[in-house]
Amino acid sequence: MKILKWVPVILAFLILLLTIFLAYMGAFSPLTVYKAKMGPFTIAYESFTGPYAQSGPVFARVYEEIKAAGVASAKGLGIYYDDPRKILAKELRSDCGMVVEDKDIAKLKALGNKIKVKKITENLCLFVEFPVRNPLSYMIGPLKAYPALNNYAAANGLRGKMTYELYDDQGRKIIFVLVLEPAKP
Repeated sequence: MKILKWVPVILAFLILLLTIFLAYMGAFSPLTVYKAKMGPFTIAYESFTGPYAQSGPVFARVYEEIKAAGVASAKGLGIYYDDPRKILAKELRSDCGMVVEDKDIAKLKALGNKIKVKKITENLCLFVEFPVRNPLSYMIGPLKAYPALNNYAAANGLRGKMTYELYDDQGRKIIFVLVLEPAKP
């Protein structure tokens, strides 16, 4: 029976540890939504259809391909075309890639059709930044960022036309971006 006395103490301790861990991960931190022009970016990418959570190997493959071509990149960029609340996970479309400097684009021609290249033009955007603490940040970040972006857009009469995530390895952050539709005259 003495062991039963310790169960609530152990449970409370585990809840405290989980709360501290989630606070460290940024789960309870408020996000600030910014409005600014972003881009242009040139990206080397590969298209992917399937659950967004399974796109990691595609990013890794693109990174290895461009690295082998002599291109260095410290920023990944994922374009997410579909709302996972409305589309089946197996049908979600995305482009997974790396930001490439203009001076390195010619090096990518050696890869042939393995890697696609496209430019994201400068656009007026809403964005939030989320810290990268460990791989769990890539799951917690979207759960916080997209509601913040969508709520801000709705409250201010703005409409998004595309979302992308900019993965800044050096800055240890993810920038969640909602590209805005141009205002109608």
